Amino acid sequence: MKTNEQDLEMYQAALQLEYPWYVIRKEFDLNNGRLDIYLDFDRKGNFPCATCGTKNQPFYDIVVKERVWRHLDFWQYTSFLHAPLPRVRCEQCDKVKAASVSWSRPGSGFTELFEFRVLELVKEMPVNAAARIMREHDTRLWRTLRFYVDKELEKQDLSKVTKVAIDETSSKRGHQYVSLVVDIQQRKVIFATEGKDASTLKRFKAELETKNGAAEQIEEFCSDLSPAFIQGVKTHFPNANHTFDKFHILKLINEAVDEVRRQEQREIPELKKKPVCLA
Repeated sequence: MKTNEQDLEMYQAALQLEYPWYVIRKEFDLNNGRLDIYLDFDRKGNFPCATCGTKNQPFYDIVVKERVWRHLDFWQYTSFLHAPLPRVRCEQCDKVKAASVSWSRPGSGFTELFEFRVLELVKEMPVNAAARIMREHDTRLWRTLRFYVDKELEKQDLSKVTKVAIDETSSKRGHQYVSLVVDIQQRKVIFATEGKDASTLKRFKAELETKNGAAEQIEEFCSDLSPAFIQGVKTHFPNANHTFDKFHILKLINEAVDEVRRQEQREIPELKKKPVCLA
């Protein structure tokens, strides 16, 4: 099928491409449900440096003849962008460097729009479910998530955290646990680590100190009745008031009440299956 000029203008507008980039052709494979869009650029154009971000650097040469990026689906068809990757002579770096492209971050095999869609999905569902929706391997999505998580963690500032809670959850079958520390005031997870023993508190303390915080600033620490957490808080956060969460306390109270009830029923058979009058 011949690509006409109007088709190219439509894809150019849909991709929001700006000079010096433009669409040169598209290939549509109906049998495999795939759309490939090919891009090129004006050799007289300028580009940002992918290393330092300095804009409007002059074109030097092409480092890769064709890079491929997975894009959001056009209609129900998987879509891919193809483009040569230019290099620039960067004044700031004083070297020849790869240029960055407007539709993707350096080193990624996805467009930014594709990645942002993935980030929205994984807020609501497991990664493997998001992978099925996006029709991608979950390993590739995990690499994307790690990039953005690490990027946010680099900016994390824990200098004002004073009240925290810790709890564990099973990460996989076979009692493999992950402990999560939550900033109670901000209501968000600020630390996660494998395990549920006292060393998790030691690792949290180390993380706190690398993010402008200190163990001495933690005023309140909430956890369940785990002996490991109790010991960890006592050792690594001695200034904190340690509070046990009410759900575990109520569970213990209910279990004690049930045990007393069973003992009384054994001793006084008349109490079985009879309502208790509290008046």
